[in-house]
Amino acid sequence: MKRSIIQAIAALSILMAGCKGKEQFTISGHIEGAQGDTLTIEEMTANAMEIRGSILVDKNGDFTYTDTASNPRLLFLKNRGSEYMTLMVVDGDHAVVNAENGKFRTTFKVSGSKQSELVYTLNQELLRASTILDSLNTQYRGLIGKGNDPQVDTWMQGEFGKLIEQQRSFIRAFIENNPGEPASLLALSHQIARQPALNARYDFDLFEKVDARLMEKYPTSPLSLNLHKYVVAMKPQLEATVKMEQDTGIGKEAADFTLPDPDGKELSLSSLRGQFVLLDFWASWCSPCRRENPTLVQAYKKYHDKGFEILQVSLDKTRDEWLGAISKDGLTWKHVSDLKYWGSAAAKLYGIESIPANVLIDKEGKIIARNLRGPALEAKLAEILQ
Repeated sequence: MKRSIIQAIAALSILMAGCKGKEQFTISGHIEGAQGDTLTIEEMTANAMEIRGSILVDKNGDFTYTDTASNPRLLFLKNRGSEYMTLMVVDGDHAVVNAENGKFRTTFKVSGSKQSELVYTLNQELLRASTILDSLNTQYRGLIGKGNDPQVDTWMQGEFGKLIEQQRSFIRAFIENNPGEPASLLALSHQIARQPALNARYDFDLFEKVDARLMEKYPTSPLSLNLHKYVVAMKPQLEATVKMEQDTGIGKEAADFTLPDPDGKELSLSSLRGQFVLLDFWASWCSPCRRENPTLVQAYKKYHDKGFEILQVSLDKTRDEWLGAISKDGLTWKHVSDLKYWGSAAAKLYGIESIPANVLIDKEGKIIARNLRGPALEAKLAEILQ
């Protein structure tokens, strides 16, 4: 589970209206089946979602709304059923929307506002990906519990990984084509099932590119300033992470550490010399980690007698949750944790910024691979433990 970089820049999606200008924007449209109803306009502000007013849909299903926006504004048009249409507008826009009441998600269309059209493109991609994920979940529920759960979990993780990688490719292309558009801010925070499509560790070039262009075009808006603040703060942190990964990369000696095991006894990584050790970082609250555990159980049963050991470092905060997950998942290998969450001494030592993450160490204590999951772990173990 990714440690949410997006949480660290939550302010990025807060698009505040600036000073009133002479120009205006207009939102008009037609909502079939909403004749005589009222739409509510809400806006994402610095504090929360705030109601900005209401719009009466006439007897023909038509409506018009006019306001000002010297800086981009993120607006949501909601019906009585809490369906909503997402718009991003600036002065001079004349956004024209069309939808069917009760089916906003699948029938909403917009034109006349470049930012709204770009946001629409993002939402359509999100809808497409969500449909794929729903299908995968249906297949997963149909397969689980029939005696092949580890294989099913591995399959599901692989399919979800493919979907996330597809979304990453889409978002990278979207931002590359629209680096100076405020809608690219929403692209930076694009998620599927709470999994970000982008990771600032590997996609920081996009964050920097959007930052540079928005500061040039909207230097006084909270949009530009908040993104710039994040980029300035994150850059030295990421540089330190890259250096850390280089210091703990393949061919390097695994850095030693000592942490308490579930019984409170101190256990050092170096005490496991002479075995191939998978140093695995996880947590009870990490869903992807829990989905990966059956793969580890299978690998451990197959290769433990051939000299394979697992040392799991938990990033949990409470002992009961940590031990509960160990018991529930049937994890019979070695475990340690200082219960310091992302402050884990071992995680910091290895530059761990997301979990699950692992390091495979040979008998001499040298790192020979990183982040082996699913079939990749099985293949590597088969190679070295024949």
